[in-house]
Amino acid sequence: MRKRPPAPSLASIRRLPKVELHVHLETSLRLRRLADRAPTPRGHDGESALIADPSKFTGYDRLRRLRYASRAGKIPDDLYTPENIEQITFDLLGEAHEQGVRYLEVRAGGRRGFALLGTRRMLAAMAQARVRAEEVFGVRAGFLMTIVRERGPDEAESRAREAIDCKDCGVVGVDLAGDEENYPPALFTRALGLARDGGLGITVHAGEFAGPASIWTAVYQAGAQRLGHGIRAVEDPELMAYLREHRITLEVCPSSNIRLGLSAGMGHHPVGALMAAGVPVTINSDDPVLLKTNLSRELHTVATAFSLTTGDLKALMDAAARAAFMPADQSKVLQRQLARVVP
Repeated sequence: MRKRPPAPSLASIRRLPKVELHVHLETSLRLRRLADRAPTPRGHDGESALIADPSKFTGYDRLRRLRYASRAGKIPDDLYTPENIEQITFDLLGEAHEQGVRYLEVRAGGRRGFALLGTRRMLAAMAQARVRAEEVFGVRAGFLMTIVRERGPDEAESRAREAIDCKDCGVVGVDLAGDEENYPPALFTRALGLARDGGLGITVHAGEFAGPASIWTAVYQAGAQRLGHGIRAVEDPELMAYLREHRITLEVCPSSNIRLGLSAGMGHHPVGALMAAGVPVTINSDDPVLLKTNLSRELHTVATAFSLTTGDLKALMDAAARAAFMPADQSKVLQRQLARVVP
């Protein structure tokens, strides 16, 4: 049998043009960095200064502790200004540019920022950064409004209407996120239907903490075009075949899954079996500041674990471009740009 060439180096992967579809703005951490004018938060001498120990929790509670428990309340309200939101968004897009990202979809839905500024001011500030980033870096971006399940269907409808009203700010879709085990998609069909009728893309966090049934309901009840994580589809061959046939794309975030205890390590991660089954897969960084990662590192880790070639990585980027929430003609232009460049 012909031996596959070694996985490409991190440096060569960094030079590849990329598309990323699953990254959170994470305003609290980024605002803290901005306030301290330093690459890490003030007093940060290890993870204990940044987050609660997630190993003491399981399931979705682990994510809550990892993402929110030790930080959300430590950011003063006066840091939530349009200027600061613009800056942290610009910083995120600049970091993406450093990793060779050509197109990025950024999720935003933190309650405090939207409550303190209002949806229009929050997204308008992000839109200013979007314009600057395209001019300075050549990075294009779209925004996804996060709908948090625990906040209920009424707030979900309000968020969907706000997202539609802010399409001029670069909103391209909505993301149903939160506790997938206790808040099924059926509660949010009206909100997601409004978003879909308003021309927005639909992605749903599913198959992360809950099993294949969560993914089936996300597809049938929520009309998901993409799935945030979706890694537990690997447990259901019929589901994998359905995702492959209907080109429903998974936004896989390997380091996030491992950090949350959903995979024992990269060698055991379901992404290998999902790719082998032909399920449309993209690789993403999820929360790059929190997880201390970036898209190039994620791709390098996957490539090393599963002996992927540069051609395989370019195929992953092509899948991301095809799944992006943009008009078909723009997607084709992006695909051609990705195909032309050789690292």
